[in-house]
Amino acid sequence: MTWAERWLRAESGDRPRLLVVGGASLDIIHVKGQPTPTPGGAGLYTALAAARAGADVTMLAPVPHPMPRELAPALDRIRWIGPEVPLDGLPRFEIAYDDSGAVTLFREHLGAEPDMTPALLDAIDDLPGCAYCVPFLDARLQQAFIRALAARGCLTVASTYGKAVRNETHVVRTTQALADLFFCNDDEAALLFGDHDTPPPAGHLRYVTRGSRGATVHQGSHRTDIDGTRVAALDPTGAGDTFCGTTIARLLAGDHPVVAAHLGNAAAAEMVTMVGPTALWAPAPPPAPPADTRVRVDHAAVHRLGTLIRGLPDLDGFPFVGDLFPAVGDPAALEWFGAATVQQFGFWFAEGGTYARPMIATIDGHERKGSDYLWAHYQRWQRDDPMCMTPHRQAGPTAAEWSRTAADDNGADPYPDPAACLALARAYGDSLITIGISPAEMVAAAAATPRPMRALLRLLDHVGGYREDPYRKKAALLAVILRQRPEA
Repeated sequence: MTWAERWLRAESGDRPRLLVVGGASLDIIHVKGQPTPTPGGAGLYTALAAARAGADVTMLAPVPHPMPRELAPALDRIRWIGPEVPLDGLPRFEIAYDDSGAVTLFREHLGAEPDMTPALLDAIDDLPGCAYCVPFLDARLQQAFIRALAARGCLTVASTYGKAVRNETHVVRTTQALADLFFCNDDEAALLFGDHDTPPPAGHLRYVTRGSRGATVHQGSHRTDIDGTRVAALDPTGAGDTFCGTTIARLLAGDHPVVAAHLGNAAAAEMVTMVGPTALWAPAPPPAPPADTRVRVDHAAVHRLGTLIRGLPDLDGFPFVGDLFPAVGDPAALEWFGAATVQQFGFWFAEGGTYARPMIATIDGHERKGSDYLWAHYQRWQRDDPMCMTPHRQAGPTAAEWSRTAADDNGADPYPDPAACLALARAYGDSLITIGISPAEMVAAAAATPRPMRALLRLLDHVGGYREDPYRKKAALLAVILRQRPEA
């Protein structure tokens, strides 16, 4: 199964489906110095958070018999499957924290957890397309599950914890390299990847949580830091698991990786204000992240405009044909649009931090503004060099080559930020090469799904030049172009 097929299979369906490997425990958490019994377990926290965020969750873990009343509410929220064990087969942990959230006491009883093996996966009749495996106390067991899940065509997700990173560093590094998504905190990231936080390859996602300081999202080499939410923390247990479960569920539902992280951050912030999984039992969806007060969407105006457009007679979409675009039927058109649409941004100059004037320049004897200049520039570039739009060529232009191809009739590069244009062209080419997919293969994979435009937007979340925007504006433009071209 190809990279694109695995991502699209995992995100198919009206409701996202997730398998969580790893289960529940009965814990004692020291809250303000007082030992407090509570349900726990990385698998349970992650599964409940994902279910609350909209996912249909199956949890594979030892099932206690009889079911303790503390864990019984989970059966109303998730599907819990696995080998039946007596109560003593449940893991038990005792944990205490200092004021900074660092663990000061940790006692463990593993129960039946070490007896789990990847062979249990064979008993799942309808395996979800995405599977998360908890960081078992034996890091090799987690890696065995990740390998087995990948072999079954699953999109794989893993996380870790401090003791495993310190004692089994090589095993954890190998596991994170195998997984499609990886979650860790900033201390663990420093041990695994060094102070510079070496990014994952394109096509992979990494989330690094930083407590009240927020989180970092790595989409391949592109990094986004998101702010945290300061709250009065009562019990930090399960905060990372809540972030993980919420983020995975929202990714599978179609959210951009950064948008999903904002939602995961808000859920984790709420989580730590209560003891144990109290917040995750709530029937309401997880909280929304704090709104940006600088802007709001006028939903009534959007509705009026949509109604007006829908009622206009004989309204046809622009077909993106003509002198500025590749000829209809040109076999290189898809590569051309993929590379050119990356540059559809920022056609204006600023002075003193505000808008000053638009980008207008003359190319081949025609004065053109912004977007039209870009189309003409890329048409000329391809006429002069027919292979220039391939990923390998887009990955390698020098600053001098960019300026030469972009030059107006006076020999000047008219773009407001040529360095940004060059960086995006390189990121576009590099990411496609690393993933090992061509624009045509990506579009074909999306076209084979019931909702091609939605599928294409999700795949473009991994492609340089498109992945950087959580609102997917350029990705949506490319999808519209390909849908409205006559070849479609």
